[in-house]
Amino acid sequence: MEFLVSAVASDLIGRFISSLTQNYNNHTCKEDDRRRLERILLRMHSVVEEAERRHITNQGMLLQLKGLIEGFYLGYYMLDKIKFQPPEEESIEDEVSHEIQSFALSACNSRKRFRFVDAIRKHTPVAFGSKSKTNLKDVVDGLETKIADMREFVILLGSQTRLPRQPYSTYLYIDNCMFGRRIEKEQVINFLLCNDPHDPYVSILPIIGPQRIGKKTLVQHACLDERVRNCFSHIFFFKEDNLKTGELSLNSKASQGKYLFVIEFIWDVDEAAWTKFQSYLQNMPGTGIKVVVIGGTEDILKFGTVQPIRLKRLSEEEYWYYFKALAFGSMDPDEHPKLASLGMQLATEMRGGFLGATVVGGLLRANPSTQFWQSMLLCIREVAQKHLSSFGVHPEDLLERNTPLDFTRVAFVGAQVQGCLVYDVRVAGPGSELPKLTSQDLKLGADIPAEDKFDVLVWKSRIPPYSNYIVTYEKRKRRYKFDGGVSGLGFSSEATGFEVCSGHSPPRAPTCLGLFAYFFVTF
Repeated sequence: MEFLVSAVASDLIGRFISSLTQNYNNHTCKEDDRRRLERILLRMHSVVEEAERRHITNQGMLLQLKGLIEGFYLGYYMLDKIKFQPPEEESIEDEVSHEIQSFALSACNSRKRFRFVDAIRKHTPVAFGSKSKTNLKDVVDGLETKIADMREFVILLGSQTRLPRQPYSTYLYIDNCMFGRRIEKEQVINFLLCNDPHDPYVSILPIIGPQRIGKKTLVQHACLDERVRNCFSHIFFFKEDNLKTGELSLNSKASQGKYLFVIEFIWDVDEAAWTKFQSYLQNMPGTGIKVVVIGGTEDILKFGTVQPIRLKRLSEEEYWYYFKALAFGSMDPDEHPKLASLGMQLATEMRGGFLGATVVGGLLRANPSTQFWQSMLLCIREVAQKHLSSFGVHPEDLLERNTPLDFTRVAFVGAQVQGCLVYDVRVAGPGSELPKLTSQDLKLGADIPAEDKFDVLVWKSRIPPYSNYIVTYEKRKRRYKFDGGVSGLGFSSEATGFEVCSGHSPPRAPTCLGLFAYFFVTF
């Protein structure tokens, strides 16, 4: 018996010591991998920064640069996950999961409810990106291989034309310059500058992508490039409604030179107007015509004479890099690990929206407190959960269909207003008359208009094309019933609303859903 007890004790002690040794070795290896990752990112950062100063025309080099940039963002994302997301679940995550699951259990559609609750329990976004499941060692090994394969790229990079530097003030604020899209911008510029004698007289480049993804911003930045401005003597911007009137305006301006047309199709394509306009272009005087066609549907692809450029949402890793810069500003995330952890969760919930990141990031930057960031995370998750558990559709998907969003009446700080529908997200160009009431005014407790329906200025862009984003609020006085934009999906709800702060007290952390009416319209 004593021999058996001794053997069991010896085995348990051996396993315990082996476990301690293995944990120590794992921790040591993890620290080594983290230091290796930091060194690799420093080298990658140097190469990417130098590449941004060069005009790259070689398509193979552009593909290599694209892979390098993707690895760059992945590396920083993994490094921040190590720093700010410990293996143990954060208390706020438990709180959010509990609130969301409790709410979901009361929903009527069990199939949609449990599908969403399972996604929330795993802390994964329902429709944006996917959490990287790659472990640290695999990431480090992959990036080391990638940087080793870039030696030829670095040598060739030195032979590429150096670009003139923009004014330093451009880089003081991240929202003063276009984030990302470096490869796509070079592709547009290369198309515009190409003088292949075998090209047709009218060369057409289609650019396709979802709404508010940055298609116009990309083209505007390409057109502002000094090389493009020097290449074309005439540059025109038309919308689909301007095709017929655009022909008339060109009649009085047509002259020798090289022409560039940028045409935006917002909704359906008017093929008759396009065919007539294209026929007119063929008979214009000049030395060549380039056309960039922008749209959100596959219909514009048939107009192209070259391969289209497809814009997609930023990857989760790239989006976190962008969102972090907006939310922290001059703060160092390493000095605020709790906020950084919450920020990573918020970035996941934002679904890759540029404007949503700008609005929410500005709020976070102005209120760097754990309580505020926690409450905002809870609110955003509740809004998404409310629509998904009830209707099976995310608010962003409803807005893509131009369908009204319905928000419950709940208090924020101070005065309350009745429920509202939020709909009709639209863009007003520079010089247009804008609403005096802004989303910031609403948050700070401005007087709400007496009218049942009023417009709110969501955001004024600081970069070309300097678009102003407007949304309509409609007060709820009766029950509405409308189609949710999905076949077979109809619903009605009671009065809903948004919240405002009292003008006599500073804004505090949100505790409800309605505040994010104007957040989701910008996703």
